[in-house]
Amino acid sequence: MSDRTAWEEAAAALRREQERDAVINARYKQAEADGTLTDQLGEEWSDSIGPVGQAEWALFAIPAPDLAALEWKLTLLRNSGMLDDDGQAERVIADVRLLAGEA
Repeated sequence: MSDRTAWEEAAAALRREQERDAVINARYKQAEADGTLTDQLGEEWSDSIGPVGQAEWALFAIPAPDLAALEWKLTLLRNSGMLDDDGQAERVIADVRLLAGEA
């Protein structure tokens, strides 16, 4: 399997987890708003981010097949607090965008 194929499959798995999580979030917010929130839904909502994180790190483990994938990885690191927040990550991400012809 090529890096591109593996990346696309893992990215699709992440999108599915994000969609599943969005449905749970919507149900939680609705139940919270109308006063029907149950402990079971609260637990489901609390646990729903775990599979999203697992899918993100599974995608991260795959070699980046292009600059957009590298930018995604850098953004994940920055958003996870794994890169210093002194603007260095933003500069590297800007470099990736420039190299990709987006800047």
